[in-house]
Amino acid sequence: MQQLLRLLTPWCVVILGMCAIPSCTPKKAPPSLPTAMVRIDSNFSSQSLNLHVWVSTQFKTQDLARPEIRTWFQNHRVQVSQKEEAILLGNFRKYPQAWFYTQVINTTNTSQQLVVDEFNRIRCDDFEVLTFQNGIVKSWGRIDRATPFSGHPLPFYSYAVPFTIQPKDTLHLLIHSQRHYGAHEVNLNIATYQTYLSEHIFHFLSKVFQVVIFVICALIMFVLGKMYRYKTMMYLGFYLLSMLVSNLSSWGFTDALYSCMDFIALSGGNSGTFGVFLGIFFYHPFNQELMKGIPKNETVFKVITYSIMGVNLVAACCYLLPASVFNTIYTYIDFPLLLLISLILHLSWLLFCALWALFKAKIYYLIIGLGVAFLPLLLQQLNIFNDKNNVLLQVNHPTFIVYALGLTIISIYLLREQLISRRKHEASLKQVQESLEEIRKTEIETIGRNLHDNVGNILVSATGYLHLQQPKIELSQTLINEAINEIRFLSHNLVKDQDAPLHAKLASLVSRFNDFSETTFVFQDYSNGKLNGLDSIMQQNIYMIVQEVFTNIIKHAKATEVFVQVFEREGNTLQIIIEDDGIGILNFTENKGIGLKNIQKRADISKLTLNVDSTPMGTNFIIETPNMP
Repeated sequence: MQQLLRLLTPWCVVILGMCAIPSCTPKKAPPSLPTAMVRIDSNFSSQSLNLHVWVSTQFKTQDLARPEIRTWFQNHRVQVSQKEEAILLGNFRKYPQAWFYTQVINTTNTSQQLVVDEFNRIRCDDFEVLTFQNGIVKSWGRIDRATPFSGHPLPFYSYAVPFTIQPKDTLHLLIHSQRHYGAHEVNLNIATYQTYLSEHIFHFLSKVFQVVIFVICALIMFVLGKMYRYKTMMYLGFYLLSMLVSNLSSWGFTDALYSCMDFIALSGGNSGTFGVFLGIFFYHPFNQELMKGIPKNETVFKVITYSIMGVNLVAACCYLLPASVFNTIYTYIDFPLLLLISLILHLSWLLFCALWALFKAKIYYLIIGLGVAFLPLLLQQLNIFNDKNNVLLQVNHPTFIVYALGLTIISIYLLREQLISRRKHEASLKQVQESLEEIRKTEIETIGRNLHDNVGNILVSATGYLHLQQPKIELSQTLINEAINEIRFLSHNLVKDQDAPLHAKLASLVSRFNDFSETTFVFQDYSNGKLNGLDSIMQQNIYMIVQEVFTNIIKHAKATEVFVQVFEREGNTLQIIIEDDGIGILNFTENKGIGLKNIQKRADISKLTLNVDSTPMGTNFIIETPNMP
């Protein structure tokens, strides 16, 4: 287990650094006026178009017949958030579609096959590439979320359309995008055909790598959870699978599946939001298991946890409603905004739980694991605070690898702690069983010795008096009655009332001793029955200690009254006081017989504190429990 942790930790640190450094690097301010021009020369490989296009939301398909498209775009472009990373238009209701214009100039003497793509594929539902030249408009291809894989111009689940430009030629490039849910955002790029293929093969392999990491982590959780009967890991396995489905949806791998389910609102455009809602819901059973052994206000913890789970589950279920019903709800509830608020509350609650575990229980691996899991994601969101126009969650899929590894580290550390605790508990249980067995043997020996030495000798004496030439019948009867009382005393001590609660057992014990002894026993419980809330082993040991003390009082103290009182003290402890008016115990520190030794052993097993105050006027025997949770 430790070797696995040593292997995972360096990789997590490396990936964390890779994700954090780009997020913290200052971004160059974009120019105030995009150039809307791309030059293709012999050294050209790829280029982002986000700062090299003019944007219009008023352009229509019939406007393609305009002879001066470039002039029209220049005069009708709209001001939107254009950055090197992406172009953010805004809510789909205000910007359901957008047109992007740039001029492509081929300065080489050969024709160039180029590819235009929308790289993110998260906040764009429809993508089309057209060119305009000499009054002729040509559509090179259109892709939407319902397009089957065979209908993609390139063998990738991506919005990518190839086109060709002739030598020394100029084309007016038009890109049309549409959005049907949430925010409308695009990340436009242009590259040579070979460059695009090589880069997207790498991206494809990175996605495969992420899938493999998620599947491996989930399988580790399921296998270890099943092997060690540890449901915390099972919960994490289900959560990782839900996040994997969310990733696959954002990559477009499940669009064909969603397009077949047109009877519900769930689609490729909103599946990412649906997946995150569902992921937050699945995380909290795992978090509940993490916090199970940490002292806290259980009522408040459950209310907050179930509230977060309920909101996210209800939101996720809305996507399974018919589209018409969902759209009606969507007019009143902004689901992407609700997701942002829910995610902030989710992360804040997890951070609070991790800090609580650190300060209350000295559990450090929760804050470390959550830091590894969430810090890269939080660093990506710095743009939200740096740019008032940007209110979207920034998504960088490699951070999900760190996320999965961070949660896996938490779970493995937790399993390690549980295995150590389980081993200590088993060792302690074995020690308790050995001590109890030793006490049992001692008690059997004591009973056998009493039967032989006391009852046996008394009966022998009674028999001897009966066999005299002049039998002493009255004396024999007295001895026989004494033997009967001794046997009754021994038999009462053998009654343990295993299944009864401690309060009832002590009351029954007092009643039995009152039946056969001349000493008066009184039982008073001022703890409102909290004795019954102790664990079963502690209850049994307290009962046996009280019984042994009663036995010593009957045999040696010559007491007339015995009071057994139970009090609740500060610090959630209970105190059982046994007070008699006998002659006391002489030389208590030196005179520890078998009975007193058994008392001490039982006290050690349950971590009870014993105090004895003995004088010639009586003895106080005090039993105090440890702090109760």
